[in-house]
Amino acid sequence: MTDAHNLADLVIARDENRTTCQACQWRCTLASGETGRCQMRIGVEGGIAMLNYERIAGAALGSIEDYRLWHFFPDTMTLALGGWGYATLVDQERGLYGALPEDPAQQRRLDPERAANVALERLCRGVIWAFGEPAVNLEYVRNLLQLCRATSRYTALVTTGAFTIEALDALGHYLDGMSLDLRGFSDASYARLGGLPAWREVLDIAERAQQRWQCHLEVTTRIHHGVNDNPDELAALIDWIRDTLGAATPWHILPGDTGSATAASTMRARRLGHERGLFHIYGLEPDQETLCSHCEQTLITRTNGITRIVGLDGTACTGCGQETGIRRSIFK
Repeated sequence: MTDAHNLADLVIARDENRTTCQACQWRCTLASGETGRCQMRIGVEGGIAMLNYERIAGAALGSIEDYRLWHFFPDTMTLALGGWGYATLVDQERGLYGALPEDPAQQRRLDPERAANVALERLCRGVIWAFGEPAVNLEYVRNLLQLCRATSRYTALVTTGAFTIEALDALGHYLDGMSLDLRGFSDASYARLGGLPAWREVLDIAERAQQRWQCHLEVTTRIHHGVNDNPDELAALIDWIRDTLGAATPWHILPGDTGSATAASTMRARRLGHERGLFHIYGLEPDQETLCSHCEQTLITRTNGITRIVGLDGTACTGCGQETGIRRSIFK
């Protein structure tokens, strides 16, 4: 139980007999034997141990586009990994990776060095932490990203943005891309869909990742009718993306549940996004192209699950020379 790899100085603060974990925004303060809200970190004498270190919940080889990163190293294969544990209470109740399996045989172990070598052996262009919340798996994720960047692989995360600033800064040097699951833009929406204590800290994390660490950002919002589809809330969310991350930041809008009301809400959100100045908005439908925001030439095609770069010279549009903001290099 206490065989965790320890980067404690990066993510904990000690006070007498208790230790405060600073991996996610809950900042749990634990005495020996107490477990954090994530259910994956436990107080031990002298610090905090991880129950999920090196225990892999999922692994897959596939396209980077599968993880809603469509302007980030397009048409490349990635190794997607994930571990156990969530920072959000809603995900712990509903997610696939909320609790370690009781059967030890199902707790597959993969050390970070071996994972980085797998990416090389399988000729992957990069590695993405895609299953479970990376903040809860921070020490493993940091080691993995560092090793992958050392072999010139790109690195990326799918995250709810539940990191603390301290945890993000522990990753920043080695992080290239982030697919941010932004669940709404109000206290009420996050109470229903997120379960985080301070959802606006997610916005601070995204801004710092982009502006301090030059991390490529794409935002995904799942629309739930009657929860996060209020026009004023959506307008505020869109304006934040435009004004803070930039109008060229891709926004992926997906239905959060089934039904005609949700489908109509999703269409309205997409229309509102265009009206308020976002250049690249993607929905659930297949075969969506990426167009130049200046001349509308096709830059990237996506057909039957196949992505092709057709209108880029480096990161510039071949039609008008406009820089597109599409990330194709690990150099920041």
